[in-house]
Amino acid sequence: MISRRTFCTAAAALPLAAWPFAAARAESSGIELMQARVDNRPDGLFLNASWEFDLAITLIESLRRGIALYFVCEVQLQKKRWYWLDKDLVHAEFVQRVSFSPLSRNYRLSIGGLSQSFDSLEQVLPLVRQVHDWRISGPLPGEDIEDFEAEVRMRLDASRLPKPLQVTIGGNSDWDLDSDWIPVPIHNASS
Repeated sequence: MISRRTFCTAAAALPLAAWPFAAARAESSGIELMQARVDNRPDGLFLNASWEFDLAITLIESLRRGIALYFVCEVQLQKKRWYWLDKDLVHAEFVQRVSFSPLSRNYRLSIGGLSQSFDSLEQVLPLVRQVHDWRISGPLPGEDIEDFEAEVRMRLDASRLPKPLQVTIGGNSDWDLDSDWIPVPIHNASS
């Protein structure tokens, strides 16, 4: 027979024993940049990027219950200066909303005012993972492009969720999808 003290000691040690496995799971649940490129064209500065990530079961179930997920691709452009801090030139966001309609059993991808319906989540996710020819700003001035730095990141924006849900998901690592800021090369390209 197990004593109460032994049981309590084992119960208290259980989270510590599971900690390395939880940490490994949390690291593998992020968003990874596969490739990215910023092109400086005569008609503007354009970003092409592809990401790799999987949605946790918690996110898929929330989506099927009618909670929309917002994926945000952010880019920031700075001009390097040797005499002072770098100058921030551009900070832009590309927001994609993924939702599910239980009545029609369709997934919907919305970007700005445009939306498109899909039969399965497997059809939507490849589109969310790709950003093609997104115009960030006007073209860079005639200066050398080595004077500029671009960084990009992709994240699941939990701040756009309903307020009661924001409170309940606090501390849940399934909702912490983020790639952190990653430097991206800038190339001069012809139109």
